[in-house]
Amino acid sequence: MSSRPERHATTEASLLPLPHVWRTAVWTGFAALALLSAVHAVGQRKPAWHVTGDWWGPFEGLFEWVMQCVVGVARLVTSEGDGAPLNVRLGCLFLLIVCFVLWRRAMLARNAYRPGPVDVQKLVASSPEVEQQVEGLTAQLRKYLSETNLYPPSALPAEAPAENFIDLLGDVDIEPKKLGTSLLRLFSRLRPKVAYTVRGVLRERAQEPRCGVTVTVTSYAMRGSRTETRWEKTWDAVVRSAGNWVMASLVPVTRAGKRPPWQAWHGQDLKPELFAAYQDGRRLSKERRLDDALERFYTALSFDPANLYFRTQIAGIQEKLWLHMDALETYYGAMMLDGCTNRQREQYLGLGPWDIRRWIRRYRGWRAGLLEVRYRYAVVLGVGERLASEWCTSDSDNNRFPQRAHARREIQAALIPAFTDRHWRAFKGWTRVTPQAPELEEELRIKGWLTKLLEAREEEWLIRLVFQQACVDEMRRIARDSPWSHLLPLVDTRHRGTFTRASLRLNRKVWAPLRLAWADRVRPHGSPWFGVKLAGVPPNPTWLNDVKQLDKRVQYVLDRRVLHWLKQWARDWLSWFRLRRPWQDSYNAACVYAAAMNYRPFKPQQDRLARLAVTELENATRTDRNGSHSLMRSWVLMQDPDLNMLRRKPCFIRFEREVYPHATPDHHRPMEPVAAETTAYHRRILQTAARVMEHTWRVRRKQLLAEPDVVAQWFASEREAWDCVYQFARNGGRDWRVRERLLQAVRGITDPALWDRYGLPPGLPELDDLLDDASRSEPQNAKKRVKEASERTKELLDSVGEYVDTGRSDGNPCVSPVHRSAQWLAAIRRDPASFALLPRSAAWQVCWDFEAVWRALDEHLDPERGEDDAPLREALLRLREPP
Repeated sequence: MSSRPERHATTEASLLPLPHVWRTAVWTGFAALALLSAVHAVGQRKPAWHVTGDWWGPFEGLFEWVMQCVVGVARLVTSEGDGAPLNVRLGCLFLLIVCFVLWRRAMLARNAYRPGPVDVQKLVASSPEVEQQVEGLTAQLRKYLSETNLYPPSALPAEAPAENFIDLLGDVDIEPKKLGTSLLRLFSRLRPKVAYTVRGVLRERAQEPRCGVTVTVTSYAMRGSRTETRWEKTWDAVVRSAGNWVMASLVPVTRAGKRPPWQAWHGQDLKPELFAAYQDGRRLSKERRLDDALERFYTALSFDPANLYFRTQIAGIQEKLWLHMDALETYYGAMMLDGCTNRQREQYLGLGPWDIRRWIRRYRGWRAGLLEVRYRYAVVLGVGERLASEWCTSDSDNNRFPQRAHARREIQAALIPAFTDRHWRAFKGWTRVTPQAPELEEELRIKGWLTKLLEAREEEWLIRLVFQQACVDEMRRIARDSPWSHLLPLVDTRHRGTFTRASLRLNRKVWAPLRLAWADRVRPHGSPWFGVKLAGVPPNPTWLNDVKQLDKRVQYVLDRRVLHWLKQWARDWLSWFRLRRPWQDSYNAACVYAAAMNYRPFKPQQDRLARLAVTELENATRTDRNGSHSLMRSWVLMQDPDLNMLRRKPCFIRFEREVYPHATPDHHRPMEPVAAETTAYHRRILQTAARVMEHTWRVRRKQLLAEPDVVAQWFASEREAWDCVYQFARNGGRDWRVRERLLQAVRGITDPALWDRYGLPPGLPELDDLLDDASRSEPQNAKKRVKEASERTKELLDSVGEYVDTGRSDGNPCVSPVHRSAQWLAAIRRDPASFALLPRSAAWQVCWDFEAVWRALDEHLDPERGEDDAPLREALLRLREPP
């Protein structure tokens, strides 16, 4: 047992001094109060002031107190007559100096906590060879710091603040005739103009990595500094590394250290690698380079596994990639970061809705950001058709994509016990479960039934129904845990999340029951449960019988703050009193109407539901004032599964043309737009990698005088790259880990200048861009062409896997580039001298062969090309064996 836990701390105290804003503010307040009390006491020696006329009592007393202080100041500055004694003046002067010193410290602490722009000095070169790059690297450092959106650099020259109170006085003239001007000058110096300054010295050395910079961050406010030397292979990498180190030094001691996602690092030594991984992940996510973004967020999570916001970012990207099972597991892991033990959490989940202990322990349910995670977890469960479809993937798909199937099985093995432990109470009384059993036996029976159902993966409709019921259960729990977090005055939006109280009510009382009723009606005809009502499933609400009743239900839930009957009675009179509805409420109402279009009883009334949904979407998009309008575009037009049926209606097409105008609009989208996007994304990744490798071999042909060990490294990396291509094609590009491995392999081989030239890695394309490309030749058949391109791409990926592994053509085996690269690697390592004696034309031809194979792979993946696979087949057949 450890008696000194600080020895085992995972973090160290930050080297920059930590400002204590509240402490200095309190001491400053006490000093100012003491000074005012002393001045007021000096003024009491004269007759008290009396306010004439009818004044309100508190104002009368306040004015008398202020005028008494004025009298005290007059006595202190008057040296004749009624002036204050010398000892009183000295005492007040001492209090004034103390007040100014403490005020100065408070301003320094405040400026260190909220620094504003950071002064970035021009970099200094330590050698004449680096002098030419100083200006460019300084500008690049300032640009990178500005991209963090935390503390922008200041390009204006600024003088260093005073070191002590004597320096603060400076040239202040204390002559009585100029006392006013002197005091104004003194007050202007109380707030320092510079809080932090960044200086750097560029260095260069002979060994690798040879480019370096020594960075110093100076805190003028709190009198401290940090110095670090960073070495990298290139100057660009040095600048980025220095910028990450600077921000990692400033964030823990400033206001940004108390905001997501850095709360746990306030006052600690934040690792630059962690900050760099998070910043890169955010940038790549905005650029829709989602595979690289996932890898960077997972890197950040390895440094801070308990960070709730890193997990939320990962789950959001997984949702964009339609990895709903992965997102569900990520959200569930984030939900466990609530500060409770398993026993405490189990006891809390077992409390009834009106149990007094639930109100006493409510604070455990809404840790900062936890409500948002629980809400997103419930929403993923609510999209039960997608989750159940991925859960019950057929055996044929599992055999075609083994790596993705293995990842899916691992996620299921982890989620099944977690799901049953959390939601078994929601299935009391369901069919196949004996309800007349004792509590412990009933729990075991329900958990056993759920485990058997989820492990079998046979009845997809029933698994979907289970997920929908779990969504209803989780929404109810969030509603029970959220009221206090929304009523406490000190809890702001970053603790509540982006959803509102009305949106939560709408999802709990309308959206989740609607989707549960929808899932209950979707049963296969061959199922023994077709047409039979399951015991224990909640009955359909009465408002699901008519669109008018559904609309009344939605409006009543949203407007519960105002009496609904009063609003209906005096709509015209009270409408201008009503506050503007947040965009989240209108958008969730639109999702309810759009989801209801899939419910069978509402099929004849789809047009009316579409008009209601579009009206709410217009309210959401046209009244948005918080900057989320641009973020909603891709979600509304392509990603939200609730709007699939709505996107095909003419009223939605008109709404899209008005709100989201496009250069060449084509609004006939497929039912699953994300599938078309991801398929095109897989093709672009492989084509971009092929172009980069083709250029690399073109460069290598000019370097044939290289040593044999260098050439051996060429073929070692070539074998690894082709193995990644084979795994990519074998899994159809469906596993993001395989895609990221291919990207990392290609980037480890090639020149970084080629990445930007060929766009490696490519971003996830939007469906509108795909439709634009397809509509150039046939505008009326854009949707059909996109669908055909997706199907063709899947076929091409399958054929690439066959060719690269053991493909055949006309009875003759094609040469696998994986095997051929391994043969050349083994030949060079076995006898390096023989390769050195190889004729130059023969070595040139080998490089040309591998270059031609990569070029043929790029051409092979073009969906506009015909059915002929001759270019790739012939390029593989031309791969020569080593002599």
